[in-house]
Amino acid sequence: MKRLNIITTILAMIAANSYAQNLSLANVEVLNGEETELVVNLTEGTSMTALQFNLALPEDVTLSESEIILGEATDGHTLNVQTLDNGDHLFILYSMDLNVFKDGELLRIPVQVGSTATMSNGRLYTVRAATVGAISHRCDDAEFMLSVNGLLGDINDDGVVDISDYIGVANHILGNTPNGFNATAADVNNDGTIDISDYIGVANIILTGKP
Repeated sequence: MKRLNIITTILAMIAANSYAQNLSLANVEVLNGEETELVVNLTEGTSMTALQFNLALPEDVTLSESEIILGEATDGHTLNVQTLDNGDHLFILYSMDLNVFKDGELLRIPVQVGSTATMSNGRLYTVRAATVGAISHRCDDAEFMLSVNGLLGDINDDGVVDISDYIGVANHILGNTPNGFNATAADVNNDGTIDISDYIGVANIILTGKP
């Protein structure tokens, strides 16, 4: 009976720890050519001190040069990011003081959406977490959907950024907003205001393909 109780206890511990830490990402809606953030959330992770996962981004989506932000779920953790041979990215979070994670927002990962990106899936895979006692656990993969709604700078939604969009932004700034004006696409620098900087941004897109 004593042996059976020990086996039952061990099995219960394994079951409790199999999904001790779970990651999830919110789906993202964005314009082609725009920078956005992937928000990674953590649940049931308060017994863990270290975490690693691989990030596979959708086609024509890349990590941007903006800083990755550590969220409220971290507690003095250090982040290390490496690019793998297949183009995916390895994220490692750890604490030299063996601080444990909290539940909540773990990371905000800035990404740049290319000019040809369309609705597609990305995922976190090979997710592993470790306890203070250096016991490793495999966690579930997490998928997210990135939906592209239009083209940055394409203020008339005709599928191309050209001189008509350039003139349309100018008219909007002067108070003569054209019909069908896409304000989200016109706000090229994503600062919430359509002004001369966006006018120049549309010109840059026409000349270089980039804002």
